[in-house]
Amino acid sequence: MSNYNSQEQTIYRNLAGKIQLGFYDGGERFPSAKEIASGYQVSYCPAQRALKMLEKDGLIKLCRGKATQILAKLYEDYLGNPVFLQRSAALLDLCEGLKLISPAICFHSLHALDYEALSEPPKEEGTANAVRSLYRQFDQALHAIGSQTALNLYYDVGSFVGSAFLDIFCSPCGKEETMRLWQEIENEYRECAIQFKANDGEAFQKRLDRLNHLFFDRIIQYLKDLPAQEGEQIPFVWEPHKGRTRYCDFVAIDMICKISQKFYPVGTLLPNGAVLADIYHVSEITIRRTISLMNQLGVTQTFNGVGTRVISEGDASIPRKLKDLTLDSNLRSFLDALQLLTILAEPIMCHTFPHIPADTLDRLAEAVGQKGQKKAMVAAIGMVLQTVVRFSPLASLREIYSKLTHLLLVGSILRLDETGEETVPGWPEIASSIREGCRSSRSDILAHACRALFENCFASTKLSLLEIGVQGVEDIVGFD
Repeated sequence: MSNYNSQEQTIYRNLAGKIQLGFYDGGERFPSAKEIASGYQVSYCPAQRALKMLEKDGLIKLCRGKATQILAKLYEDYLGNPVFLQRSAALLDLCEGLKLISPAICFHSLHALDYEALSEPPKEEGTANAVRSLYRQFDQALHAIGSQTALNLYYDVGSFVGSAFLDIFCSPCGKEETMRLWQEIENEYRECAIQFKANDGEAFQKRLDRLNHLFFDRIIQYLKDLPAQEGEQIPFVWEPHKGRTRYCDFVAIDMICKISQKFYPVGTLLPNGAVLADIYHVSEITIRRTISLMNQLGVTQTFNGVGTRVISEGDASIPRKLKDLTLDSNLRSFLDALQLLTILAEPIMCHTFPHIPADTLDRLAEAVGQKGQKKAMVAAIGMVLQTVVRFSPLASLREIYSKLTHLLLVGSILRLDETGEETVPGWPEIASSIREGCRSSRSDILAHACRALFENCFASTKLSLLEIGVQGVEDIVGFD
């Protein structure tokens, strides 16, 4: 059986979702395995396996030398299906999260987009054509920022939502009203690009706000009006890594870095497994695997009935031993995560701020004031991530930040040779703004400072990765 988080499963769910949305109802040609592999940036084999899975489930018929035939949709009445009802609570939470973060993603993507291509209206009228046009424009915008991590988030959101958003639009309206509404949304998105190109910031922001309300408000109200569902609800889960992920490798890299910087001094005991599992948002089994790996590397030693003691800071051989854990794709994902965190920082921190306890804000203010600029910056990033994961009122945002935390762990390998005393360009101003935001209870000041924090880290990291020759880094769009 194929892993639910495998590449072929991801492709399968997204193609099944497009069929459900009616992408091919008008006779549009279904993509070939080669086209699918190119579009999803995978090899030919998972693309072919995804097609076979669609055929096995009766959704398509593969015809050698001829166009693939569409046979059926997964759900004929999705809003009445138990799967939708089991997801309804998570869909409401996810929709509120998307309404919060979508404007920021849209704004950044327009920096790198071909405006002329985006601003072309659909060649034919109709709901299906408007849906296809909007889907492609948003997909094009996400590809433009060069982030595979953002695309993976988009794919998993789309797989979880299915046709729910479109079906909700259609449910209270007739065919003509639905077509009018969807075309209005598609036109509004296109107008956003035109206003952005014209550098009319005020008009662009008004268009973007209107688009956000036009798309999400109706869906959110529908989901709120649903009766409470009995039984266990299905949560939204995001897996940035497609395939089996050894999170113990990422955690080990981060802990070894902290040991080398004397956060966990030689001779001291590490926190117990439950505490570490909470810090890194992983299971205690993953922590046991992490400790086992660190024992093998000669950095720690576990004593029965006592705990795990740090016995060495490691040496120059550690990076070589961890070479397989720091492939280009991992470091590129690290930069992807920093990019996405920068994009999302302001809206998410503003939304989370009212729910953050005062003592947590005090600890964040203290963290940025500790000795050593690099050490203070790393501590601040970790605290901001922990704050959102623990206190955001939306489960979808907690899930996204939790997985971004995992992606950031692999970047710790870049700090193995650092002392933590290194200077950070612009750090005094960032630290001052974070302290002011924490102590004045000004969410806007703290949110802007968090964005500056991540943007600063993104810029310096991208430069470092370019210098050491990590492939694909140049395609990840910055914030100039």
